[in-house]
Amino acid sequence: MPLLQTRARSIPSRPQGFTLVELLVVIGIVALIIAMVLSIVPQIRRQSMSAVCLSNQRQLNIGFVQYYGDNSGRFMGVDTGLVAWDWVQGQANLNGNGFETENALKKGRMWSYVGNFGAYRSPFDPFTPFQRLRTYSFNAFISTGEGPMWGGPPNWTVNTMGKIPLPSETIVTSLEYDHRGYNINGFGISVTGDGIWIDKIAAWHPGHWNFTLADGSVRSYAHVAKQADVDYYMTLPTNGIYWPGNDYEWLRKHLAPGMFQ
Repeated sequence: MPLLQTRARSIPSRPQGFTLVELLVVIGIVALIIAMVLSIVPQIRRQSMSAVCLSNQRQLNIGFVQYYGDNSGRFMGVDTGLVAWDWVQGQANLNGNGFETENALKKGRMWSYVGNFGAYRSPFDPFTPFQRLRTYSFNAFISTGEGPMWGGPPNWTVNTMGKIPLPSETIVTSLEYDHRGYNINGFGISVTGDGIWIDKIAAWHPGHWNFTLADGSVRSYAHVAKQADVDYYMTLPTNGIYWPGNDYEWLRKHLAPGMFQ
């Protein structure tokens, strides 16, 4: 019996741990998982930023509608300081050295309905708040905007919801890039079909543009043009850009649908 016990103890045990092959397999699996995670993180981040951007525009749209309800059905002005009831009270120096202050937002008619500087700025905006305090603009074809300058009837103004024939198709807010320093007055393009972009939609959403509509809904529009073309045309340091195409046609038909197109 003691001899058997001695022999049993002398049998070597199997070494514990991974073999080299097993270790390489594990490392490969971990590397693959890390690569997959890293590839989807930017997409998740963009989706999160887009949700914040749409939420900001929805807040501005809600404020626009609430003002309308509190003021006998009349809209606040969508320009920036041309009249006392504009949503923002500030004008830029048109030579390109203009800037906008927090006081310009606080003095505007939108502030009492929003009261949050963050709602005026998209997380996609690449400029610092010291360079550009505000990202969003309103459709110049509604309220006291500049629509007649860009193809509307000379005496035409849409200052109440009842004058918008198709609220579910009418753009209210968008992201604008104005190369003159900040977004001056409302947003608009020529709606006569000549392919002229008077103002430029910011190109910071990869593959799409975000808008709110007059019925309170939000929409992401996937532009047809390649992102490289959007980046180029929407950052040119000038207004009055000639750029016809499907995106121009879609946009002009959603600035004042049912009115004169």
